[in-house]
Amino acid sequence: MNYFPLTSQQQEWKDRTAEIAARDIGPHAAECDRLAQYPQASLDALREAGLWALRVPQEQGGLGADLVTTCLVVEEIAKQCPSTAMCYKMHLEATELVQRIPTPYQLERFVKPLAQGQVFATIAGGETTGATGTDWRPVAMDVSTCPQVDGGFALNNIRKSYVTSAGHATHYLMLNRLEGRPTEGMPDFLMVERDHIQWEVVGEWNGLGMRGNSSNPMVFNGVVPAEHRLGIGHEEEPVIVTYMMPLLILTYAAAYLGIASGAYERAIPEVTKRFASGSRRVDAPLNQRRFAEMSAQIEAARALLHTAAAMADAGRSPSSMPYVQAKVLCSEAAIRVTQDLMTVFGGTAFAARLPFERYFRDARAGMVMGLANDQAYEMIASMLFPKS
Repeated sequence: MNYFPLTSQQQEWKDRTAEIAARDIGPHAAECDRLAQYPQASLDALREAGLWALRVPQEQGGLGADLVTTCLVVEEIAKQCPSTAMCYKMHLEATELVQRIPTPYQLERFVKPLAQGQVFATIAGGETTGATGTDWRPVAMDVSTCPQVDGGFALNNIRKSYVTSAGHATHYLMLNRLEGRPTEGMPDFLMVERDHIQWEVVGEWNGLGMRGNSSNPMVFNGVVPAEHRLGIGHEEEPVIVTYMMPLLILTYAAAYLGIASGAYERAIPEVTKRFASGSRRVDAPLNQRRFAEMSAQIEAARALLHTAAAMADAGRSPSSMPYVQAKVLCSEAAIRVTQDLMTVFGGTAFAARLPFERYFRDARAGMVMGLANDQAYEMIASMLFPKS
């Protein structure tokens, strides 16, 4: 169901993506998980459908989708394969700033090729700081400083942690301090082209869940042209808050909502199957209660997500509060739904004879990866009780 009213165009993209995901993505999901295999074929199917350019303005050859549509698309992909959805979500996040406020150079260099399906990007953000013990957060945003050299900025053995689509993406949106730029506040954003620098993927990704992500550390060396800094001409604006934050957080929420709703939808035909005795799992009052609670949690999370996305589309959100609240609600719905389904289906689920064990593992990433829930709640509290 969709309690939030969708336009005919939003509903069309939801239905179209559901069809693509069921046909071209879902059949690969189990093997992708089992082999920790990057879902290239699934991502190629999204490119063929034009979805790599989902957020590119129509005048530049893209689809020009709003945030509500974007959340619908990400959820439908995640229902079938959360790993594919997360790789795709990171691509949308990495390209949001350049397609919203490009310079003329960046329009030709990045945006038009993006509209043509030639660019698949990801984020190379935080760096490893856990060994220093300087920050409790699971994903710290400490970054290196890139010195200015002839031709741009130098990447000198910069190691980025947990780079989704590591080695597979064509472009990496890198967060770093740049020599000559402010040393406080948000770092700068550099669009780094894979084929024009030296890079190395460190180790192998062997995550508990999201096993197709290829979320490895990477080491970068080379020179990035100064023209590749994003936000040129918008130095006085909080560009990440204005242009990136809504999509960044809400697509995380949509991916984890897709885990919850995808697992729930697969459970319905299973829980209503009859045993030889004629009984069904759903005949147990306790299971009826569980499914009623799951449905309420999914719909509540979805309603808040779509409301927050619509607020962002209309430019009427006074803060990032609704985005962050939607993220924690959706990720916790994924945890609760998949946990309850593992209980309902018992040993059959535990033995991985049904796909709920895979969704159960994928859901756990929502608590600690990207915008971890501990950090999200810290943000919510800071908005509820601002320091005087």
